[in-house]
Amino acid sequence: MIYTAAEIKQIDEQVIQQGMPEAVLMERAASAIVPKLHIRENAKILVICGKGNNGGDGWVVARELAIKGHTVSVWSPLGELKTDAAQTHATYASQFVQIVEQPIQSDFIIDALFGVGLSVPVTGQAREVIEWVNQQAVPVLSIDVPSGIPSDHARGFDGMAIRATHTYCLHGFKRSAFLNRTAPYYGEVERIDIGIPHTSDWNVLSESDFDRSLLERDRYSHKTDYGHGLLIGGSRHLLGAPFLGGRAAIRSGIGLLNLSIPREANPLISTLPEAMYNQHTDALDRSYDAIAIGPGMVEGEGIDHVWQQVSRQTCPIIVDAGALAAKRLESRGPLILTPHPGEFSRLTGQSVEDIEADRFSVASEFAKQHRVHLILKGTYTLIVSPDGTGAVNTVEASALAKGGSGDVLTGILLALWARKEKSSSPSEQAVLWHALAAKSISRTIHPASVLASDVIEELGRM
Repeated sequence: MIYTAAEIKQIDEQVIQQGMPEAVLMERAASAIVPKLHIRENAKILVICGKGNNGGDGWVVARELAIKGHTVSVWSPLGELKTDAAQTHATYASQFVQIVEQPIQSDFIIDALFGVGLSVPVTGQAREVIEWVNQQAVPVLSIDVPSGIPSDHARGFDGMAIRATHTYCLHGFKRSAFLNRTAPYYGEVERIDIGIPHTSDWNVLSESDFDRSLLERDRYSHKTDYGHGLLIGGSRHLLGAPFLGGRAAIRSGIGLLNLSIPREANPLISTLPEAMYNQHTDALDRSYDAIAIGPGMVEGEGIDHVWQQVSRQTCPIIVDAGALAAKRLESRGPLILTPHPGEFSRLTGQSVEDIEADRFSVASEFAKQHRVHLILKGTYTLIVSPDGTGAVNTVEASALAKGGSGDVLTGILLALWARKEKSSSPSEQAVLWHALAAKSISRTIHPASVLASDVIEELGRM
């Protein structure tokens, strides 16, 4: 689950109104964190507490670690706590810990300076504290978010934040843990369940979420049970893309596949004899279970003519690469768009920098406005539904940072959206399958050397 700062604040207020005192909420949070902390016995620990509730959490963590036998010092460089609950915990914890006026050397630092409420760059004393922490050659464990990081976005972030070794996110993950600009500050990220209800519209996808039944085959099934797809792609100078997508679709289990290619690509037909072939100039004379359009296509080479036919179909339509354009956001069938940030910039009119600073909000608003399924590719690919809810893929797959990877994903999407019996989320499963295949092949081939075609061949070995 992923939450914004406003959502976390609302949840806390609701829980308090329903009878859980704020001091008890801090106690629950700290009690859940302490067993997860990777701290060796007899270690000296410095806990840095801020003025807000994150600082209150820090005081309880400090107390519990001291009770467990650690030597614990607490430094509160920003002044007195702002809430009664936090002050109550600080007063009680002071019996167990050493309170210091200046930072001291330690084996571990626990960062409880700022929580999710920070949305502007840090200044003054807080900046000096962060600079000091980052100069220490010891593990730094952050509570909820590394101090200095805005929880929802990276807009205006100037790089002044604690570089944590490990971050323990309370209740749910925060959006900035999945943004390229801020994610490196989190270190290893772990969600800490504190026993309150979940209400998030955003999920985190990991390897365990992949539906391995996609690889199963019913003994009595027929090729038509797995869908008939059409992949339209290629141009005079980009001939290989539709073949990569087509091979990926076949490896992903599609029952029947037609490739629509330009005449210049005809010599490559023998490389994929399992497919049937059309030309871009041919009319769509039959219906399909799903259509993909765009790999290897460029404006000015007949896309508009093809799109006029495609957009009249009622089946799911995957739009990728050269077919992505603001003028192609309407069709009779569901649209699944697969832009990388540069392509999404052209779709939205926003800069890549602005998109990457606030991927969740920008992607969600776009999907809702245009009623499309959106897959915004990147290190943490976002999969967004037409209602604006979504999921983020966390499977590491650096091997996909190479030409042709997007064509492979388009093929997988085509296969899963074409199935008669679709999974609950074909887009989420396609993104996971793609990333997992890349991760798997990277165990035998260095990620820098993995080809898009290697990923395709790995799809069936999962």
